Amino acid sequence: MLKENMHSEAGGSQPLDIRLSLYRTIIAAGAGLAIFSIVGNYIGGFPAIINYKWVFLFLICTIAFLFSKSPKYTSHMFGVFIFIIGCFLPFAFIDSGGSKNNAVGYIFLLLISITYLFSGWKRIFLVIMLITVFISLYMLEFCFPDLIPVYADSSQLIDSMFQIPLLISASFLILLRFAKEYERVNQKLVFFANYDELTGLCNRRMFNKAMEKAMECRDQPTYLVLLDLDHFKIINDNHGHHRGDEVLVELSGLLKQHFDLNRQVVSRWGGDEFAIIYSGPKDELVGLLDNVSALFYTYVKRYEESAGVSTSIVSFSDFESETEALIAADHLLYAVKNEKAQPIIN
Repeated sequence: MLKENMHSEAGGSQPLDIRLSLYRTIIAAGAGLAIFSIVGNYIGGFPAIINYKWVFLFLICTIAFLFSKSPKYTSHMFGVFIFIIGCFLPFAFIDSGGSKNNAVGYIFLLLISITYLFSGWKRIFLVIMLITVFISLYMLEFCFPDLIPVYADSSQLIDSMFQIPLLISASFLILLRFAKEYERVNQKLVFFANYDELTGLCNRRMFNKAMEKAMECRDQPTYLVLLDLDHFKIINDNHGHHRGDEVLVELSGLLKQHFDLNRQVVSRWGGDEFAIIYSGPKDELVGLLDNVSALFYTYVKRYEESAGVSTSIVSFSDFESETEALIAADHLLYAVKNEKAQPIIN
C-alpha cells in the first residue's frame, strides 16, 4: 500500500511544500490564539482596549493565510514575522503588564516557528531581532516602570490560566505538524531510494541487495529472471515516449498481478529491462512468465506486431556469486533475443 501511495503522489501531484504547510498551521494557530485571548481577557476583567492587539493579530493572520496561496508567499511570510516581532510583540508586552504576562512563552513559540520556517540569513536575522526586542523590552520595563500598566493579581492569574494552555497547545500543534510532515517526506525518500518512480517496482539498488541475500540462502530453489521488451524503441519512435511509459506500466502491472511481491522480488532493472528473484519450482515460474508474455503481447500488439517480451532464467545455485548469475542470465537473454531476430526460412 505504501508503494502504491508513494507512486501516486510522485506521478500525480507536486511534492508537498512542508514549509507552506507549517506556515499555514502557525498562522492558523495565531488566529486561534487571538480569539481565545480575547475571550480570556473578557473573563479576566481586563479593559476592552487591551483586545485591540489581538484583533489586529487575528486580521494579520487571516490576511497572511489568504496570501499564502500566492507563489511569493515566502516574501509575505518574512514580512509577517518582522511585523510580529518588531511591532506586535513590543505592543503586547507593554499593554499586557510587562514581564508579569506570558511574553517568554510567546518568544519561544516564535523561536520554534522561525527555526522551522526560515533558513540562511533570514533565520539568523529574525532570531537576532527576536533577542534584541526581548532584551530591549525588559530593559524598558526596568528603566521606565511607569510605562507598564499594572493589573490586579486575580486578573493576571486568570490570564495565565488561559494563556499558558494556549501556548502549550499551539506549540504542540506546530511540533506535531512538523513531525507528521517529516514522516511523510521520510517515507517518500525511502520510496525513491528503493523503488522505481514510474512502475512502483523495486529499483536496481534494492534488487542488488536482494540478489546478495539470494546467494546467501541457496538451500531452496531460487532463480534469477531477466525480462527485456522486444522492439521497444519502435514503440517510442512511432508513438512517443509517453506511450512507451504506458507500455512499461502495463508490463509492471502484469508482473505485480502474477508474482507475490511479499515473497518474490520484482524490479525494473533499467530502461525496458525487468528482473525477478523467484523462490519456488521452476515449472511454476515458467508458467507465470508464459502467462505474462501472452497477456502483454495481447496488449502491446496494437502498437507494434513485433513487440513482446524475451526472458531468461538461471538458478542461483549454479553460480558462486550474484555477478556470475547476472552475467549468465544476461548472455542467455541475448541469445533468446538473437534467436527471435533470426529470419524464418521455409
